[in-house]
Amino acid sequence: MVAKLVHLAKAHYSPARRTLFTCLLLLCPIGLTAGTKTKVTKIHAPKATRYFQTNPKQVLAMVESGVKHLSNQTSPIAAWRHFISTNDIVGLKINTRLGTLSGTRPAVVEAVIQGLTRAGVPRGNIIIWDRELKDLKRAGYIPIAKRLGVQLAGARDSGYSSWNTYTVPALHWDLDKSDRLFGKEKSSAISHTSKLITERLSAIISIHPLIADRQSGIRGHLQGLALSSADNTNRFEKSTPHLNLAAAELMDRIAFSKSISPTDFKRNLKILQASQSSQAYPLHLLKTQGKVFYYYQKASNENLPAHQAFTLSYETAKEENIGQTLLIRTDKHEWEQVILPDGRNILERKTLGREEMAQSKLRLHITDALLCQFHHGDQSRPDFSTALNELWFSKDPVALDTLSYELITKLRVYLKLPVRSSPRKLLGYASKMMMGTDSVQSMQIETIRLQDRASE
Repeated sequence: MVAKLVHLAKAHYSPARRTLFTCLLLLCPIGLTAGTKTKVTKIHAPKATRYFQTNPKQVLAMVESGVKHLSNQTSPIAAWRHFISTNDIVGLKINTRLGTLSGTRPAVVEAVIQGLTRAGVPRGNIIIWDRELKDLKRAGYIPIAKRLGVQLAGARDSGYSSWNTYTVPALHWDLDKSDRLFGKEKSSAISHTSKLITERLSAIISIHPLIADRQSGIRGHLQGLALSSADNTNRFEKSTPHLNLAAAELMDRIAFSKSISPTDFKRNLKILQASQSSQAYPLHLLKTQGKVFYYYQKASNENLPAHQAFTLSYETAKEENIGQTLLIRTDKHEWEQVILPDGRNILERKTLGREEMAQSKLRLHITDALLCQFHHGDQSRPDFSTALNELWFSKDPVALDTLSYELITKLRVYLKLPVRSSPRKLLGYASKMMMGTDSVQSMQIETIRLQDRASE
C-alpha cells in the first residue's frame, strides 16, 4: 500500500485521483509501525505520601526516574530534552477544580518545573494552566508560581480562537458569559479552542490525578484536556454519547493547533519569493521529508512552485478579505494550510502518521497516582481515596486513561461500589483517531520501585 501511495503524489493528476489519494490516506494509517507497543512507565515509591501529605524529595526522584526510563536516557537533562526543546513555551495542564488534595498535587508540578529549568527551559517560558484562573488561585498556585518564577493562565480567561472549531449540529446549548459567541447568539452548536492553546503554547505536559467520574468512569487526560481547552462544553457533560466523540475531536485540535504569526509569514515569504526555492519551510506548519507539492485550486488544478502558491493564496486572501486554503501534500501525508488576510497561517490536518505525531503539542502525560480517589469524583473526598504512591508516565494519554479506568474499576468492585459508567467508547474513538491505544495488550508497561533512601 505504501509503495502505491508514493505513485499517487505526482506533479500531474486529476481531481478524481486526488479524491482517491485522500480516501487511501484515511483508510491506511501511514507511518504507524505495526507491532510497536506504547510505552508506559510506572514509578512506585512507598514513602511518597504520608497521611495525604507528599514528600517533595521523593516526588522529585520519582519524576526524574520516570522521564529517564520513558525516554531511555541516562540523565534527567537529556530525558527532558527528549520531550521538550529549550525554546518551547511549555504549558503544564493540571487539575485544580478539586484543590490540591484530590486534584493535581503541587509537589508533582514543582518537580516537573525543576526538571524543565535544569534542562534549560527559561522559567518565563513555563505556564501552569487550567480551565479557569480562579481555580488556580483558589488552589494556592499564586505563591507557588511567584516562588518558582513561572506564569499562571486560565484557558477560559485567555479568550477563544475563531478557527478550527468543533461543531455538533444536533447539539445546541445555551451559552455562558465566557463563551466566544455569548451576546451574539443565545445558543450554539460550536466549540472554540482557547487562544492559550492556539496562540501561546508550543508544547503541553498534562499532569492529571487518578480520579473517578460519575459520567464516564474516570476523568483522565483526554476528558480533562478537552473540556478545559474549549468553550461551550457544558453540553458534553450532559450528553455522554456526544462526550465520547468530542473528547478525541477536541484533543486533535489541541495537539495540532499550529500557526505562523503574520510577522514571521511575511518575512519568510519575502525570502521565499527572492530565492524561488522549492523548499518552503519555515512556511510549512508541519515539517516533512522528501518532495512536497502545493495546490492552490483557485490558480490551478496542478501543483505550483512554493513561492507562487503562497503568494497567490496570500494576495487573494487580502483582496477578498477571507482566508484562503492551500493544500500541501507529500508522498504520504497531506494537510490544509489556511492563509488569513493579515498573513497568519493556521493548520487543518488531514492525515495522521508518525511524522505528524512527532510534531504534536502533546509531549508528555503524567498520571498523578500518588492518591487514587475511586468514588465521588465530582468533589474532593479523601475518605474515598487510597494511597498508591505512584506516578505514571507516557506519551500516550489513551493508554494512561485506560489503565486508570481498569484500576478504579477493580477498586470499586472490591469495595462493592457500583460500576455504572464506562469510558470504553470514549477511549475507543480516541484510539481510532490515532490519539493512542486503548488495548493493554498493545502496551509495554514497566514498573520501577524506588529505594527508600531516595526520600532521605
